[in-house]
Amino acid sequence: MATTVANQDALYLVEKFLGEGTFGKVAKCRNLKTNQEVAVKITKPSLRDSGFDELDALAEITKLDADKYGLVKFIDRFDYRRHICIVYELLDQSLFDFMKARKRRPLLIHEIRTIARQLLISLKGLKEINIAHRDIKPDNIMLVNQASEPFRVKLIDFGLAINPSDMETGTLMQHLQYRAPEVILGLPLDERVDMWTVGSVLAWLYTGFHIHPVDSEYTVIRSLTMRQGMPDQKLLDQGWFTDRFFTLTEDESTRVWKLDTTEEQMKKTGQEVIFKRSYLSYDDLEHFYRDKTKMREVELFIKLLRQMLEIDPNKRITPEEALKHPFFTLEQPSADSEKSNSQESTSKEVHPQPEKTTVPQEPAAAPQKKYRIEIKEDVIQQEAAKSNSPAGSRKRKRCDEQSQDPELSPQTERAVKKSRNEIKEDVLQPQEAAKSNSPAGSRKRKRCDEQNQDHDYCFQKEAAVKKSRIESKEDVLQQREASKSNSPAGSQKRKRCDEQSQDPELSSQTESRAKKRKTENFFFQLPEIPFKKPDVVVQKKKKTVTDDSEGCSYVTTPPPLTYCKIPPKHLQRFGH
Repeated sequence: MATTVANQDALYLVEKFLGEGTFGKVAKCRNLKTNQEVAVKITKPSLRDSGFDELDALAEITKLDADKYGLVKFIDRFDYRRHICIVYELLDQSLFDFMKARKRRPLLIHEIRTIARQLLISLKGLKEINIAHRDIKPDNIMLVNQASEPFRVKLIDFGLAINPSDMETGTLMQHLQYRAPEVILGLPLDERVDMWTVGSVLAWLYTGFHIHPVDSEYTVIRSLTMRQGMPDQKLLDQGWFTDRFFTLTEDESTRVWKLDTTEEQMKKTGQEVIFKRSYLSYDDLEHFYRDKTKMREVELFIKLLRQMLEIDPNKRITPEEALKHPFFTLEQPSADSEKSNSQESTSKEVHPQPEKTTVPQEPAAAPQKKYRIEIKEDVIQQEAAKSNSPAGSRKRKRCDEQSQDPELSPQTERAVKKSRNEIKEDVLQPQEAAKSNSPAGSRKRKRCDEQNQDHDYCFQKEAAVKKSRIESKEDVLQQREASKSNSPAGSQKRKRCDEQSQDPELSSQTESRAKKRKTENFFFQLPEIPFKKPDVVVQKKKKTVTDDSEGCSYVTTPPPLTYCKIPPKHLQRFGH
């Protein structure tokens, strides 16, 4: 699209549409002159007034530093076929799309803190120029560049932005999920409605869903009263729409507002009250976070959320007060600092350092070398502690005596060794005596005495035992051989051996004939392969085999072959 701006032509090429809302569409475009990518908001021709209202708000917003206060940058404007087109900087994606992409998985507490601080700074900046956004929601909170600048956000869409003094009581605004109670009850309105929506957005980022049912305005008011208690009676008296959800009763000459039951609400509206889910209390929110090491931060966040979601706007926290809340001012020490602090405190308590002396400075040692030096110092100090014990004092005394008299030290060492050997002998002798008095010891001693008396007798006895073992082994082998030879197989084998010994040629013929029979029987006795319904069954004929060497013949009938994989040379043996 082409247009003329400030007496200069600017050509914008529409690359794709990013989204569509109530007032128009947003397209990603490229400035063909500067090659800059921008976002162009194209309002509908029937809603030109909303386009002009947004331009009026942008005229005030451009007085602020867009980067400092987290507001989208306004670049240009032009008309195209009765469409008011507003050119903004191109941002990454909205918080709604970001949470949708991660399946609404809740954010971490430090990520929520980062977003909350930026949104509060935006509200503070808008308050300084007397502007209320009136339509803050995840769709209108954009991530600048999540890859390079994680969780840096900016506010967009100022189509409903207005001066708080121009806000009329009873005006319907904001989506139901983020609608402030003063809008629902018909109370006086100002920029504090934005604080309510920011609190609702932060609660949504913390849980991944809305903390109260949003089926209707009644379900919202009912969940708020159940979580925070009944609003003040004076506040309800000011509401234009209080009687939609509450009933005025007289109790002891006093007028009291009471929340309608579901049955009373159905009588008023004629519609069934539906609760798709229950609300979450603040205690439930505290236990919602899984990382128990961050409970201190979670508690502070819930306290801030209470003040941001106060039903009475007069008691609701302001952006300036919120930025001073302990949730933002609480300094979280890093892991390295905690480690160094713990090491320092330990060294001060356990290892007192001597007074410092001025020494020439040297290059800092490597971390490993420094760690080894510290370990060495600990060992030395432990040795010093041992030396203070009674045993250590005696040992130190002996060392001092030896150092004074070098000739005495060798004598002292010899004396100590001698005393140790004597003590060892005194200990071993009773042990040996006790062993010798036992039954096993007496038997052993008796054998040793006999062997000492007659060495020849001992050798003869050992030889006799060995001989008896060999003879018994031979007897066992002979019995086994005899049993084998008496069996039928053994007799046949013995007969063949005798024949082979008499006629070597006959023995070779017999061996070849045995191998031949073994091979034939192997191929004739192929087992059947089990199957359900064979397609082809080959039936073999009887075959007579004559052995000329022995003058006898025998008949073999092989079983039918059912798809057996037999080589062709073996099938030729059956005549196929």
